Amino acid sequence: IMNPVRPQEMEAVRGANVLNGTDENCTNWIRTYKDYKPAEGGQAIAAPTQVNAPGEGNGNGGRRRGGREARMARG
Repeated sequence: IMNPVRPQEMEAVRGANVLNGTDENCTNWIRTYKDYKPAEGGQAIAAPTQVNAPGEGNGNGGRRRGGREARMARG
């Protein structure tokens, strides 16, 4: 299962489409990366954007609570 919000995963999918021949004439790849400027030294210009998964950041360790646990927390 992939997350289409993560740029790294979408770049990999676009690259696979180019190599598999499903991106005819590489138009999607070219349209997406035509203005790309690599940083000096080969490092990324900006760090990848961190996207929180559902449940992250709300103090539950990044997971959903099951039925019994949720009912007990409610009282």
